[in-house]
Amino acid sequence: LHYPLRRQRQMCIRDSPVNRVQVSSVAGCPVPRSEWRGWLTAMLERIAMQPGRVCSAPECAGAERKLRACRDDMLVELALMHDAEIAVLNAAHLGCAGPTNILSFPASPEEAGLGVLALGVETWLREATLYGQETEEHARHLLAHGLAHLLGHDHGPAMDECCAFLLEKSAEASSCTA
Repeated sequence: LHYPLRRQRQMCIRDSPVNRVQVSSVAGCPVPRSEWRGWLTAMLERIAMQPGRVCSAPECAGAERKLRACRDDMLVELALMHDAEIAVLNAAHLGCAGPTNILSFPASPEEAGLGVLALGVETWLREATLYGQETEEHARHLLAHGLAHLLGHDHGPAMDECCAFLLEKSAEASSCTA
């Protein structure tokens, strides 16, 4: 699955992760794009600042090298979508009926950046209520989960370790990074 949501690339400032995270939003999303960008940027900066520490899984090493090699290209794109839109992607790419919380589309080895994340807004909000979490807390968990997939993880202990690492500083991110 390669970049089904790819939009026109933006010009980015060299070595500045905040300018290499693109977020497209939908009407009714209670969290501003700058906040989503801040959370993702904090996670990417954590990887960049502590190479080799994301986790012990070998798949992270390749993604870390790719992250460091990316200079002017978009690192991660996040598309916030209505459930009807993400249900179409879920059916087309995973063969599953209905909406989901987040989908990850990793870049191929030849492509710059890590890939594209698609997040179902209504599903995210329903799950936050269902799990008794603050919406922002659940959003950060979903972003870490999606980013761990972009780093090459599948579900399991190594992915859990990666998500915990990514979440350590993301709660401190604020919209001032936009």
